[in-house]
Amino acid sequence: MNIIKFENVSHRYDASAALTELSLGIEDKKITVIVGRSGSGKSTLLQIINGLIHPTEGTVEVFDAPLNYDAINKIRLKIGYSVQGTGLFPHLSVYDNIALLGNITKQLKHVTETRLDMLMSLVNLEPRFKTKFPYQLSGGEQQRVGICRAMILNPPIFLLDEAFGALDNTTRNEIHAELLNMQKIEPRAIVLVTHDLDEAIKLADNIMILEKGIVQQYGSKEDVLNNPSNEFVKNFLKQRIS
Repeated sequence: MNIIKFENVSHRYDASAALTELSLGIEDKKITVIVGRSGSGKSTLLQIINGLIHPTEGTVEVFDAPLNYDAINKIRLKIGYSVQGTGLFPHLSVYDNIALLGNITKQLKHVTETRLDMLMSLVNLEPRFKTKFPYQLSGGEQQRVGICRAMILNPPIFLLDEAFGALDNTTRNEIHAELLNMQKIEPRAIVLVTHDLDEAIKLADNIMILEKGIVQQYGSKEDVLNNPSNEFVKNFLKQRIS
């Protein structure tokens, strides 16, 4: 089942095409990784899903309905979003950063706290971190807090935009393992943007390869790796697998 659908979606910045005639679906309860070089349209695609960008042409469906930009804030409560740098509020403690959306939506305090404790445990953040502030955390700890904050309302869709790019290899591997564990416990549609093909291969159920706003290949990880659709994909895979 596709939880996100694109029909003839294109987007332009002035005269420059960022995406061209996308018609595809993104599966529920699977990890879909969008990979490509800088400027290929990866982040634009993610921002279209989240309603941050209204495409120049075409239709986007989320949760079996056309994306309603007049009610976008309500829809975003069902879409977790985590970016590189996490965007944590520096004046809020870890607890308050994670609990923010629960408080905004007037979720019962004990419900928020139970969920918060469970998420912190899943990403290996000890309870003592609740009172810390972002400046007191390492990059990996901040990223873990950002994931918890994005997951506090248990959204059916989770978007990650180069979320692990600034982390060292050891920390990145730890968070990869934690993300896969979360997916096992609470399956959802995860859409991850990365320029790192190794990361894509490690995490993906499905892989989409973009180049200059055009989908070069999209399918299961096994199909993309074993049956490249064209010379670009062949060379891209050859150059980037470590």
